Amino acid sequence: MATRACMSMDDLREQVCEGCPATEWGKRAHCQVHDKHVGKIESCPEWDKLLEGQKQEQKAQQRSNVHAELESAGELVQRTEEEIRDYSYMQLEVIRIQRFLQEMGEGMVGQYGVETAQLKPLGRHSDKTHAEAARRERKWKRLQNLQDKILRIDEAVETILDEQERLILEALLDGEKNTQIAKEIGVSRQRYYEIKRRAVMKMAWAMYGKRAQSTG
Repeated sequence: MATRACMSMDDLREQVCEGCPATEWGKRAHCQVHDKHVGKIESCPEWDKLLEGQKQEQKAQQRSNVHAELESAGELVQRTEEEIRDYSYMQLEVIRIQRFLQEMGEGMVGQYGVETAQLKPLGRHSDKTHAEAARRERKWKRLQNLQDKILRIDEAVETILDEQERLILEALLDGEKNTQIAKEIGVSRQRYYEIKRRAVMKMAWAMYGKRAQSTG
C-alpha cells in the first residue's frame, strides 16, 4: 500500500495495536488474533483500515485545497473585471478630485493662511479648519488609491502580447460595449467572450498573481 511508506510498522503498532482489545498491550503485547507478539506482526486488516482512513483524509484535504485555489482565482478574475469596467470612471474621478483639491487648497489658503493648507496636525486651528483638513486628507487618500489602481491596470495591459486580447482590453478600458467590440474585431459573440475571458485571466495574473502566490 502506497500510504504504508508514510508510516512505519512501529507507528502502526502504537496507533492500532495499543488500543486494540485483542492485544494485551503493556503486559505481554501478544495479539490474540494473530497469536503472536505484536512486534512480529507484519500486516493486519486493522492497520489497513487506519491507512485507508488517512488516505481518504488526504484526498479530502487535496480537494479542499483545489476548491480554495479555484475560488481564490475566481475572486481575482472578478475583481479584475470590475476594475477594467470602472477604469473610465476612475480616470474621471481622479480629474474631479484633483480639481477639488486645487480649489479647496486655494480656498483654505485665502481664508486660513498658507500653513493651514499644508495640513498641520489637529489642535492648532479651529474646528472648522480641522474638518476641512480632514476632508482634504480623505480626498488625497482616495486620489492615491485610484491612481494606484489605474497604474496597476496600465502596467498589466502592457503584458498582454496577443493582438486580439490586447484590442479587446483596450476597447473595454475605453468604455466600449461587448457587442460593439465583437463586431469591430470581426468575431462571433461566443468567440469574443472566449478571448475576453482569456485576456482577463492574464490581466488578473499580471495584477494579482504574485500577491496570490505570496499569501498562498
